[in-house]
Amino acid sequence: MHSRRLDDRIRELCAKVAAASKTAAPTGEMNSILQDLLCAVHEKIERLRTLAAKHLVSREPSTERRAMPTPDRKSPLKP
Repeated sequence: MHSRRLDDRIRELCAKVAAASKTAAPTGEMNSILQDLLCAVHEKIERLRTLAAKHLVSREPSTERRAMPTPDRKSPLKP
């Protein structure tokens, strides 16, 4: 599962928790949703730890995919 999909899953589970709390969902259903959310958050944390460790070990400057281009860095959209 890619990170974006995991982020989407976390958002979906948060929405389910919010909806379930408004409708007074059964405790078992809420506990199940919360357990799934907890697992997804733990997975996200482990992925971030792995990514951080790779960056620390490689000692190469990282490039943020969503970062705006700076004058010393060319935009990937412009030649």
